[in-house]
Amino acid sequence: MQLLKINDTTRRPYIAIIGGSNFLRKAPALHLLASQCDGLFLVGKLSFQIMNGLGIPVSSCLIEKNATKEVLQLIEIAHNRNIPIYYPTDLWCLNSNNNEQLEIFDSAELLSGLISLGWTPVDIGPSTLERISSLLSSYKKILWIGPTSFDLTEEFSVGATQLGQILNKASHNSCDIILVGGAACKAVKGMSDSSSQYTASENESIVWEFLKGRILPGIAALDKSYPYQIPWDDVFSDTTQPLFVDIGSGNGLFLFQMARNWEGLNFLGLEMNEKLVVRCLQDVASAGKRNLYFLSTNATSTFRSIVSSYPGQLTLVSIQCPNPDFNKEQNRWRMVRRMLVEAVADLLQVNGKRSIYSRTWSLSCLE
Repeated sequence: MQLLKINDTTRRPYIAIIGGSNFLRKAPALHLLASQCDGLFLVGKLSFQIMNGLGIPVSSCLIEKNATKEVLQLIEIAHNRNIPIYYPTDLWCLNSNNNEQLEIFDSAELLSGLISLGWTPVDIGPSTLERISSLLSSYKKILWIGPTSFDLTEEFSVGATQLGQILNKASHNSCDIILVGGAACKAVKGMSDSSSQYTASENESIVWEFLKGRILPGIAALDKSYPYQIPWDDVFSDTTQPLFVDIGSGNGLFLFQMARNWEGLNFLGLEMNEKLVVRCLQDVASAGKRNLYFLSTNATSTFRSIVSSYPGQLTLVSIQCPNPDFNKEQNRWRMVRRMLVEAVADLLQVNGKRSIYSRTWSLSCLE
């Protein structure tokens, strides 16, 4: 699977068809896709969150109440970029009182009352598939990630099968197709031929982690040859501005203050703790800051490949309080290694500055 192909936006227009559930956990990846793609079509349980965020009545049993903030942020990103967000217009539904009774309902009709009468959505309906087919004819690149169904079973997979047929047709019209996850790959299996243009991976979880900005261990090990690519033009409003990198950015308070005080600089925080990075990115989106960004990564191995792709100049690198908990055996290593220092020295502009602030100076000494 060529992970970087997902972030490659040279072929446009680019649309992502996104299925599955758990909006909160996927929020950083969804926000990234909203900043890169020219359209989003949400299916599966994710679509209920978007419909609720757009003010469409949705039964409370289908809403992730702890994801409301992230849903509204996604809608805001799409609105600011003037890209559409689509959702199913009709759904195949199963009657809980009769497991053999299947019917098609309008989405709004179902979500506003039929749920309480025992009808449960199981997959996208024919009108939704017709809409997808009509939309895709104007796109040059399509990502399908996650199942179209509303549960994790494959007993009813009409939507996935027909979507696979639609994408197979699109692949014959010089459209790049990226398939991620077992449902997507299974749907087109056996349809493709020599004229089809597919990139496929059944390992959906790895792709979600990649889209969140997490450096995968196997990739990190090959850092020097791995061209880590950041959509800088989507991250910062002006990529010609000098870059300030804070390694081990923690809760991000330092960089937030710097970004407020120095609008003429771009600030990038590199932090290993993914939860802290997710919170920082949420705060960045809420504040509308376009000169501040955070990545979850081990900068010791990835600094060079991340920063080397930045269009402007690197003017300052800071490492503050590199003081790990030495009671944990896995933390018993020096914080600043030679490979990181060499990468910083190579990439800093002439007269650029690097600063290390440590409670224990020996921790930052080179090996």
